[in-house]
Amino acid sequence: MAGKLSTMMEDFSLESVPADMRKPWKELASFQVGIVTSLAVIMTGGLITFMAGFWMGMLASVLAFLISLFFSFLLGKIAFKEGYSSNVISRAYAFGSRGSVISSIIMAFMIIGFLGMESVFIGNSILFYFNIEANLTIKIIMYLVMSSIWILLSLFGMKMVARVAQITLPFLFLFLIYMIYQLIGNGSIGEVFTHGIMVPGVSLGGGFAIALNATITLAGLNALVCTDSTRFARSTKDVAKVCLSAGMFMFIITTLIGAVITYFGYQTTYNYYLEQGYNAAAASNLAITNPGVTLTLAGGMIGVLIILLSQAKVQVGNSYEGALSLVNLFDSGFNWKPGRPIMVVLTNIISLIFIFGDILHYIEEFLSLGSVLFGVWVTIVLTDYYIYRGVMGKAKRGIENLEQLPAFNLSGIITLVLSTIIGMVVYQLGWFPIPFVVSVIIAFLLYTTLCYFKKSIVVEEKQIVSQ
Repeated sequence: MAGKLSTMMEDFSLESVPADMRKPWKELASFQVGIVTSLAVIMTGGLITFMAGFWMGMLASVLAFLISLFFSFLLGKIAFKEGYSSNVISRAYAFGSRGSVISSIIMAFMIIGFLGMESVFIGNSILFYFNIEANLTIKIIMYLVMSSIWILLSLFGMKMVARVAQITLPFLFLFLIYMIYQLIGNGSIGEVFTHGIMVPGVSLGGGFAIALNATITLAGLNALVCTDSTRFARSTKDVAKVCLSAGMFMFIITTLIGAVITYFGYQTTYNYYLEQGYNAAAASNLAITNPGVTLTLAGGMIGVLIILLSQAKVQVGNSYEGALSLVNLFDSGFNWKPGRPIMVVLTNIISLIFIFGDILHYIEEFLSLGSVLFGVWVTIVLTDYYIYRGVMGKAKRGIENLEQLPAFNLSGIITLVLSTIIGMVVYQLGWFPIPFVVSVIIAFLLYTTLCYFKKSIVVEEKQIVSQ
């Protein structure tokens, strides 16, 4: 019994997934779709269509979908063949064993930040609906209970997560469709498809750039997270099905639902914030960026249920992904292998620190930088695997032994740092409004160039040990 429980709780955090543990694509897709159908994506749907108009906002989302699908499928094929998680793959094909500490820190900060932020979404909605005063004692009890739930569900790995998602997803979308019906009232669904820019002073080009930045932020991150599912796939076709399902639900279906909910629920939410004493500009911003309040105002308990259904499965996925990042972080940086279950607990403890330490606002500031970092990260892996080891044929593919990987791949680390800095500087100076595009192109060109000198700048693990 203890052995069976251990198997259920451990998801090959540092090992390649064997053939007999591969899973049906529908189970993997349920896990992935469960992560991407969240309030954060619903909020993004409202934000991009208000900033750019419906059609231009959705065009931005479709472009992000195509980029994400390209990244996800190519990275997913590597994960399928190797059987390792995105963090471990990055050891071999991007940053080296010790160097992957950098990518693990980036991933853990973002994912655990989302874990904390989305717990706050749930908590605020519950407190709002039941009109409970948000004092420190109430918050501590509420978030401890939430974290305990995420831990218990996450400890049993992808099978449990997939089952949770399969049960909750149909109810979620039924509730969302009902909520849209409630919000439309005497209006017409056609209204949402014809509206232009809803935010005064925003130009078409500026609004489209904002929309593309908001959606493309998730492209690289989605590819890395999707990789942790596709390593369990049984075929390349299954990889494609999982990536397509996740992308469609994130960038098309959930984003569209977010656009509709925000459009028809805007006035009610805006009026509520005005009554709370906010000025017109602040009330407008809050009405666009708080779909949880919109759902609660419009649907009462049904709105709260939608929030719980949408976020519970997301939080289980966030706990799982955060734990995988920490496993690689502590193994690569400190040679400590406590296993994923302990890291699930640590992930949720850190998320509580983020919540009560008022660190979550840094996550929002990190999003634009994150879009660049994750895009460059994935570009480095794909360039190394398909160009350096494929087209150029300068090194072999396949991870045979983690202990024999180089400690630092300086070409990958240099590319990550320089490409990200250049992209963000160009963006901050106003030379080009979409830093992701600049950084990814530079990353591809720079890493390809550095590949010619790669053998002379790789630091082997045995050199580190001997020193």
